[in-house]
Amino acid sequence: MLMSMRKRIVIEVAPAQRERGALEAAAALADRVGAELVGLFIENPDLLRFAALPFAHEIGFASAQRRRLDVSALERALRAHAADAERALAGTAGRSAVRWSFRVARGLASRELLAAAMGAAAEATARDLRLLLLGDGGSAATRWAEQAREQLRGGRDGGEDAMRLSLVHSANLAELAGALQQDLPGVVVLLGDAAVLSQTDLQALLRETAAPVLVLPGRSAAGRR
Repeated sequence: MLMSMRKRIVIEVAPAQRERGALEAAAALADRVGAELVGLFIENPDLLRFAALPFAHEIGFASAQRRRLDVSALERALRAHAADAERALAGTAGRSAVRWSFRVARGLASRELLAAAMGAAAEATARDLRLLLLGDGGSAATRWAEQAREQLRGGRDGGEDAMRLSLVHSANLAELAGALQQDLPGVVVLLGDAAVLSQTDLQALLRETAAPVLVLPGRSAAGRR
């Protein structure tokens, strides 16, 4: 979260704003802790690869007609969705005058979100990174983090410079505060539930830490992914 002494909160921004509540809660959190809100729109590369296959077709919702997938048309649609997502981020952040930035990435969601959070931290090049998860061991954040760890395992061809990712489960704010005091780089991972992000004790803790914050979809939204 620190780069040029600026705190940053990273959140994925959906084109149709399925997680509007999470975005609004993240913007409110950024406002209260004095952070920049970083919105990330993620394109699915598998969709584009599939569209390029000679047998790839789609069936129109209204016409029920089968037609060939067009890669160029799909890329234009993704650009339009990204523009919609950026407008949603700008409108949400603008209502509270929060600093914000937006970028588009192409890849697996967990990998791209983690890379964005790491890129916002001064310790982004460290070999050892901790994900500090606020919640119980069975939460959606844990499942996401385990997927991210699997993706990063053996990074950089598995050589000596491969990144090691460890998970630290914090059941409460006292445990999270203790983990943040350790002299190791870490990313705070929070679910986008307004009830969690609006906690005054959590906001006070995040005001004092240099760790980047990564906001994932809330429990209800995560279950639909």
